[in-house]
Amino acid sequence: MKKPKGSELKTHVLQQILSAPGNEVWTASDFTALGSRSAIDKGLQRLVATGDLRRIDRGLYDRPTKNELTGKPTVPDYRAVIRAVARRDKVRLLLDGMTAANDLGLTTVVPARIEVLVDARLKPIRIGNQVIHFRTAAPSRLFWAGRPAMQVVQALYWMQDILSRKEERERTMRKLQKILADKDQGEAIREDLQKGFSGVPIWMQPLISELIGKVHPEGRAEGGRA
Repeated sequence: MKKPKGSELKTHVLQQILSAPGNEVWTASDFTALGSRSAIDKGLQRLVATGDLRRIDRGLYDRPTKNELTGKPTVPDYRAVIRAVARRDKVRLLLDGMTAANDLGLTTVVPARIEVLVDARLKPIRIGNQVIHFRTAAPSRLFWAGRPAMQVVQALYWMQDILSRKEERERTMRKLQKILADKDQGEAIREDLQKGFSGVPIWMQPLISELIGKVHPEGRAEGGRA
């Protein structure tokens, strides 16, 4: 099958983008099935020139949208940006705890500075009022990088002091149990917590045991793991 070229390639790229969620962030590597790297780069540049795409950072693009109330351009989703950076640079990334907790709905604190541990040297990326900082880390620090349970574990690290209060602990555990009961992602997170149980600190193990012991994909209780 011949790969599309020129305006045809541009059309195929745009079709792929329009068929995905509107907040997704794209890189040239997402379109390798459509043509050569140079051809894809040119196609993306043309889409930026026509206003169909917005260039966020080197090699990162999204669909520009406007806030319905203010009429101003919306800020790219930082989570989608981080996922795209991992694909663009082929690196392992680990979210900071506050960002993970906010993303999971465990806190209303919105991080102005998003810190990501990474196994490479990357420049910060500014998106609106937020800045994503990439901090080089040793492989041993990246045990949970890219894993289904990454956000749960990182959020618990950040919330360690908060969880010493009974009411906060109970509230957090209820929310996490709902996440683990989710039919789309819950089982993968639960299985990952089981596999990586020995990789969490001693103080966190009772929390993880409670989560993986109480939650079942069909909602049934089962024995915990110590």
